[in-house]
Amino acid sequence: MKMVRVLAAGVSAAVLIGAAPATKEAAPPPPIANYWMDVSTSSGFGAAMMGGGRPSPAAMMAMMNGGGSAVGHTLNLRLSSREKPTGAPEADHFIPAGMDMGESLPLVTPQRAQEPSGGSAEPGSYEKPKGRMLIYWGCGEHAAAPVVIDFAKVAEGQIPPGLQALARMGRSMGRAMREPTPENSAGFGEWPNAKDSRVVPASASLVGAHRVQGNYSPAIAFTLGQGQDFMPGLGLREAGALASGAERLDWSPAAQATGYALALFGSGGNGDVIMWTSAKSASLSPMFDYQTPAQVRQLIASGAALPPSTSECVLPAEVSRAVPQGMVMEIGYGPEAYFSDKPKAPTWTSRVRFKTTAMLMRGMGDMGAADSDDDGGEATAQPPQPPQQQPAKKRRGIGLGDLLGSIPH
Repeated sequence: MKMVRVLAAGVSAAVLIGAAPATKEAAPPPPIANYWMDVSTSSGFGAAMMGGGRPSPAAMMAMMNGGGSAVGHTLNLRLSSREKPTGAPEADHFIPAGMDMGESLPLVTPQRAQEPSGGSAEPGSYEKPKGRMLIYWGCGEHAAAPVVIDFAKVAEGQIPPGLQALARMGRSMGRAMREPTPENSAGFGEWPNAKDSRVVPASASLVGAHRVQGNYSPAIAFTLGQGQDFMPGLGLREAGALASGAERLDWSPAAQATGYALALFGSGGNGDVIMWTSAKSASLSPMFDYQTPAQVRQLIASGAALPPSTSECVLPAEVSRAVPQGMVMEIGYGPEAYFSDKPKAPTWTSRVRFKTTAMLMRGMGDMGAADSDDDGGEATAQPPQPPQQQPAKKRRGIGLGDLLGSIPH
């Protein structure tokens, strides 16, 4: 009997030991360095505003109308590291020969702006904002009655029904991805910068081997292949008015595009601000910046973005009449490429994001004809010249949610 009790105790102990929870493994450390490449193509009026070249007046008008063959390329490079540099910070991105920009691009650490010292600003008198914004939406010959935002009421926290959720969505999407900045990095470098702000040639290609070397990060190396290059220009243009007064907008689909979104901004004759988007509802916010393919699929499913097979959108007659010369913007969301030195616990990662954008000024008509150059020749943009300019700050994309997200409610 005693032996039975001993065996039972042993079995019970074995069961308890077997049932004990396993020790939880420590989470792997985050990568030492993260490298971001933002790859953008601009066409139409946006391309006309880029670079050191000076297009002819006729070419400028053609670009404003979506015409012309001008395409501009932009790169924004950011190296972020958890390690501080050994000595003065140094880093370079060694690029493929197809970039036609030399051997490398310097990644410069920006100087931190000094806090203003002494004194305080004089309190100014508050003036209640005036005016209204009318928001239309959807591709089609006619639009529903617009959502009207009274700026004076919004300043008091009175947001129209249905748009409060949109404001919250804008804030949450802004927090969705923590991008590198000098403030959240022990070591940081960027291009373009005060040392080098050259224009990326229109013929540049990113295909090939890339290497990033610095004194505050491990060596980073990856290769971009076909389909991981600058996206083509969209060629957004007015394709003709319909009998209803609506206006056809069409473009050349980009093979790498994962989806599209359009928006129009303009002023009504009575001072109202007019906004229209291609989304299916006023409460949906197409984001005009880089989005992951997964995010774009969600935007398409919700109706906030158009599928990649789309090549036309009809601007409703109500919007066309209200804003005969408004600015139309379009984004073609692109793919993403992700690299690391190893699949688990990498010491570095690299994310390459792509997009293509276009802008046109509605109502330019025959003024945008490309065959009316002052010299009687074909209107083409001058080749870019090395500019003596300060580096352009990265322009952040916005959605309607971003516009409303900062309003207290």
